Amino acid sequence: MISIDAKNVEYAQHLLGAAPKQIELAAVNAINRTITKIKTQTSKSIRKNYLVSAKNIKGTLNIKRASRSKLRGVLASQGSPLLLTAFRVRNNKRGPVKVQVRKQSGAKAVPGLFLGVSRKGYAGAMQRAQRKARYPLRIPYGPSVPQMFGTENVIGELTTLAEATLNERFLHEVEYRFSKMK
Repeated sequence: MISIDAKNVEYAQHLLGAAPKQIELAAVNAINRTITKIKTQTSKSIRKNYLVSAKNIKGTLNIKRASRSKLRGVLASQGSPLLLTAFRVRNNKRGPVKVQVRKQSGAKAVPGLFLGVSRKGYAGAMQRAQRKARYPLRIPYGPSVPQMFGTENVIGELTTLAEATLNERFLHEVEYRFSKMK
């Protein structure tokens, strides 16, 4: 959980002690601005580690904004595993199909994987469910966005950024409201 530094709260009470509602409004605005910044940074941070498009990431991120009655903002990710074709798939004519999910690791051959079009119209990577039979076909999946969002690399990077941004925005909002009171 990320919170506003106690020194910053004391500073806000010193400046805006006569108007406590303004302190709450400053906190609400700081929280909401921080969440929107962290949402964009989440997409960048995930794409720094994984080979996935921003469209796939941003569609799963949800924001719950703060209000005066609830001084809490939430950024959550909810979604199912992504198709393997959402990542990098290489089809070599003379070898197996290779898939790369993470940027740090190389492309790996997946046994039995091929690119094609199924009877139902799906075009992409598929595997046979049984070795000898042509059908049924199985569609392989990679990790979900919430799994990628929950890795230590991504969370660690975002936590430090969120803490710094929240305190910076809170001080800015307090000083802005103090200048309006004069």
